[in-house]
Amino acid sequence: MGVTDLLKQAGFKPEKSSVGDRPILKGVYKAMFVEGKLNEPNEYGHSYAAKFKVTETLSGTDSRASFPEFVGFYGVDEANADNAKKGIKKLINGFFSVGLNVDLSSDEAMYSSFDNLKGSAEVYLSGYKKRAVKNIGTKQTPEWVENPEAEAKQDFAFMTEVNAKKEAAKQIKKAGHPL
Repeated sequence: MGVTDLLKQAGFKPEKSSVGDRPILKGVYKAMFVEGKLNEPNEYGHSYAAKFKVTETLSGTDSRASFPEFVGFYGVDEANADNAKKGIKKLINGFFSVGLNVDLSSDEAMYSSFDNLKGSAEVYLSGYKKRAVKNIGTKQTPEWVENPEAEAKQDFAFMTEVNAKKEAAKQIKKAGHPL
């Protein structure tokens, strides 16, 4: 009797592996800014990608998952740079909120500041699930609506250390345990 016969006899049916899936981190985390790069312009505009590796879970989903990190894309084009939700302004304000300054005297100085913060900039982040959206308008006049067919995505917001600790304490009290 062959292996496939044994599997059939045991009632084996192939199952999709979930190893490597990125779980959505929901909670409050301390994270290190580890990577940043300027992306090539695409249909969504020109952006800077920043990656934050979780170093400590204050509350919420345990960060010992396979991929305990947050990645943000921040618009650097004329249309989005000053947008508080998706522009580079959000990243700069996030660093500023934890006492880290970014040199804004020129674009080169700003990107150099980001490079200098890699591996040393610790920030506090609140992770949450964000519903997927799609554009039903045009590039010039976008109209974003919820996309029920797409999976929810990971999102996060910067927090001050004081607010992160307060929020973590509230979540722990509500859940009855830290994780």
